[in-house]
Amino acid sequence: MVYAVLTVRLVLTGVFLVSVLTKLRTRRAFGDFTTAVRRLGGLPSRLATPAAVVVVAVEAGTVVMLAAPGLDGDARAGLLLAGGLLLGFAAVLVAALRRGTTVACRCFGGSGEPVNRRHVARNAVLVACAVAGAAMSSAAGGTPVAPPAAALCLLGASVAVGAVVLLDDLVHLLR
Repeated sequence: MVYAVLTVRLVLTGVFLVSVLTKLRTRRAFGDFTTAVRRLGGLPSRLATPAAVVVVAVEAGTVVMLAAPGLDGDARAGLLLAGGLLLGFAAVLVAALRRGTTVACRCFGGSGEPVNRRHVARNAVLVACAVAGAAMSSAAGGTPVAPPAAALCLLGASVAVGAVVLLDDLVHLLR
């Protein structure tokens, strides 16, 4: 069970790390994300930048909480924060879809793919992973991790992060 939790933590850490870095990589990338936040959330212009800053800050905090488990030795708090954040993102996407918003999400930077049900499903799968990881973390806490097995977890998580981040490109390629 310790390896399942480790893999989930690595996947979510990678997803949120890529998300933060792609939003902050250039001034334009952050501006595009801010516009997406305003349009997806139906926010007035004056609230878009503060909301975008809060989203990026909470994502960065999630990375830290997932990468550095709490005092109790497990990452349950980070996993629950990640799950809650992803659930919130999914709710915003569903609301935007119901309003007929066709803006690109900019979740991972430059994708121009308009928000669609696939993005909601992606977040739902990540929420399920976070919840499952949190549920398993108490049973896995304190169990030593063998470096070769941890390396395999990292390899598998890297592939999963790539699939999540490049989902739109992969779907486009396979069409």
